[in-house]
Amino acid sequence: MLRSYLETYLGGWRDDLDPQWRALFAGVEPDFEAILPELVYDPEHPVIPPLRSKPLPGAPAGAHIFRAFDGVAPDAVRVVLIGQDPYPRVARATGRAFEDGALGDWQGEVAVSLQRLVQSAVSLRYSRPELARSPGDWAAVQAAAAAGEIALEPPGAWFDRLQAGGVLFVNAGWTLTRFVSGGGEEQKCHIAMWRPLMRRLLHGLAERPGRPTVFLLLGNFARDLFRESGVEARGAAGGYVDRIRTVTHPHPNRVGPSGYLARGNPLEGVNAALAGLGAPAVAW
Repeated sequence: MLRSYLETYLGGWRDDLDPQWRALFAGVEPDFEAILPELVYDPEHPVIPPLRSKPLPGAPAGAHIFRAFDGVAPDAVRVVLIGQDPYPRVARATGRAFEDGALGDWQGEVAVSLQRLVQSAVSLRYSRPELARSPGDWAAVQAAAAAGEIALEPPGAWFDRLQAGGVLFVNAGWTLTRFVSGGGEEQKCHIAMWRPLMRRLLHGLAERPGRPTVFLLLGNFARDLFRESGVEARGAAGGYVDRIRTVTHPHPNRVGPSGYLARGNPLEGVNAALAGLGAPAVAW
């Protein structure tokens, strides 16, 4: 059964975390009961991303389930950007939301969601709104980077820099096995399995005294997950709601008049929220 396999596979999951993150997740475990008993593990569909101690052939360097927490302490986190699932290929899933481990530079085939995020980043950084008005403007970003008009580090370095600066790129589901376009039962079960840790993460970061935090919720899934976590309600009751902010925005894959690019720049919204909390902006 998939459930028993995951229980065994993830038996030492805490060993992959730095001590400060282990402390934040103390007393909480994945909900293995959320894995439907009829689901069967297939070795053709390994757990991705893998545990650090059980690397998979073909996986990106440094990829592991808890990659989003490497090199940044809980008290350094300022922004939490919530995705949904890992990429459904060993070569692409790194453990950080939206990061594509198979991407060596920005001139290759970049996932649509990552294109939109980078368009927002360079548009804000260089005060060039024309780089983020439509999906077709991605070609202008690539051309400007190739010509040296804009400085854009390689994909992995971009995520590294932002993570070191306190931006957490975390998925709701931290692992994946079998992938079905549109969302299959295994995907839903993986998300449910990690829900206790995701809830602890959101509450643990929000409750830090004197640590302003902005939660960037891209799309209905992230918005609903955050709402169901009860962070805002608990914050209002506990007196810390004045140090957290949420920025809600359409998912980067959404197009049209109510799509991601049509509704302004969410990264600019994050920096405005940080300023309102008395915190420095992120150098996206």
